[in-house]
Amino acid sequence: MNQSSENAAALGEELRNIIDHAAALLGAISDEGDPKLSSLRERVSAGIDTARVHLDEMQVDAERASEKAAAALARWIEENPWTAVAIGAGAGIAIGLLLAARRSPPPDGAPQ
Repeated sequence: MNQSSENAAALGEELRNIIDHAAALLGAISDEGDPKLSSLRERVSAGIDTARVHLDEMQVDAERASEKAAAALARWIEENPWTAVAIGAGAGIAIGLLLAARRSPPPDGAPQ
């Protein structure tokens, strides 16, 4: 699973937690026969149900998009294997140079 998929999954889980807390709070509120409060509870409950449905739809759409992106990347790598190797090697060299530059001591006489 890539980083954006993990972030999307974490966001979806957090939104589910918020919705669950809102539903629990709504259940804890007593309407005590007040028609205005009863109407408010019904609207909030309907909003929570709608939010759950939309969140489920968003999760399915995100999973499909992630699968499509992964398939497209795999297809591109199969069609351009040497380019993919060159990109990977270039990225590895760049990261290696950056790490080496951070670890190397400064030249003699240079302030530290």
